Amino acid sequence: MRYNILIILSLLFLSNMEAQNNNAVFTLEAEIPTQKGNKLYFGQYWNGATYALDSTIISDEGKATFSIKKDLDEGQYFLYTNSSFQIDLLIGNNDKQISVFIDENDLSTKKVTGSNDSKTLWEYLAIIQDIDKFRDMVKNPEPGNSDSILSRTEHSLKNLESKFEAYKNLLFTQNKDTWASVFIKGLDQAEIPYPNPKTVEEATKNRDYGKIHFFDNINLSDPRMWRTNYFTSYIDSYMEQWVEQIPDTLAAAASRLVAKTKGNEICFKEMLSKLTNDAIKSVHMGDENIWVRLFEDYILNKNLSWIKDSEMTELKSMYEKAKNNLIGSKGFNLNLITVDGDSISTDEIQAKYLLLYFYDPDCGYCRTETPKLHDELYKKYKDKGLEILAINVASDEEAWKELIDTNKLTDWINCSDPDYKSEYWLHYDISGVPMIYVLDKNKKIIAKKVDEVNLEKLFKHIIGN
Repeated sequence: MRYNILIILSLLFLSNMEAQNNNAVFTLEAEIPTQKGNKLYFGQYWNGATYALDSTIISDEGKATFSIKKDLDEGQYFLYTNSSFQIDLLIGNNDKQISVFIDENDLSTKKVTGSNDSKTLWEYLAIIQDIDKFRDMVKNPEPGNSDSILSRTEHSLKNLESKFEAYKNLLFTQNKDTWASVFIKGLDQAEIPYPNPKTVEEATKNRDYGKIHFFDNINLSDPRMWRTNYFTSYIDSYMEQWVEQIPDTLAAAASRLVAKTKGNEICFKEMLSKLTNDAIKSVHMGDENIWVRLFEDYILNKNLSWIKDSEMTELKSMYEKAKNNLIGSKGFNLNLITVDGDSISTDEIQAKYLLLYFYDPDCGYCRTETPKLHDELYKKYKDKGLEILAINVASDEEAWKELIDTNKLTDWINCSDPDYKSEYWLHYDISGVPMIYVLDKNKKIIAKKVDEVNLEKLFKHIIGN
């Protein structure tokens, strides 16, 4: 799989300063005749975004100079004016003075000096462009072309592909320590056993292989990877496409990724931050398992200097609410009192699916949604294994009984905890009501914090089908 190296600028202005020439540590001279008079940005990639380091106006002679007063981190950088012009550079630790010449009317004449890594990247991209051109000629031949012309084109394509493989092998062996080699090799995802799987077994073997070998061509403890335009998308692809979408499996995969970065503080911080933040922001049910696992493995009691006290306090609060009711975990057994005064525990309720419904009869939203839950969902699935345990979290017994009678909820198991003995609030997050948890026949949590619309989708899937 190949990725386009040249991308549209997505985020601008790490600093917005015009180019200066005083006390320069790094200098970049660009000659781009077709862009004269335009504002040229010099920027870098970082953690999936782009940042402008400097900007200047291209002269009437088509020339521009950037002078940076500090060493640049080894990574992927770019020159950009607008959507019509953008080009990438690979800058190494020893690159102090770079010159580029680009004639957009004849890109074959483009030239870079002072950066062997950029030169290698440009050569690599040129070969890919030639291969794509020949592939298009084979796939979409000109009308009227003879079989002999098509045959010669196919032969030329095979020769070019063969030379390209030899080029890459040489790059990845004799020049394996160069930044260009590391960058380009990272673009190549590991080859799966069955490129065109024809059976479920082959597709499963591909996933099992990819789950282990997806990052074979990338050193996860190399901080330069965070300064590319493709690395973070690879992380996303791995988590979304190559790991089974089971909460605990995703959590374990995320923890393994972080573990592989521990040889470098930058990589450790960025990987842990990305996976934790992505999971916290996610709207996918079960992704909570990911950040809870990462919090337990790498943050809790670890004294990480880059996490502020206020951030740690917030994380701990979120963790306490989530740790005991994760998707896939066994729901805590609650001992409650029914509306008739009898004792009951959640574990003794026999049901294919048990829905725990925490609500407050005095809550306006609860009064609106409770009848909907009863009439639109429960009636549809009660004969298919669904039982609802409605738990009153308020103290007004009259309002509770009135709500039950008015909405004919007597076929639910209506309970409360008048003496607060079950401590349900410690085991289930009820920071908002109504709050819903769905347990299977083994009392394992299979859904949580889900509204009526998505409950319908859930039960249509697990019961209706």
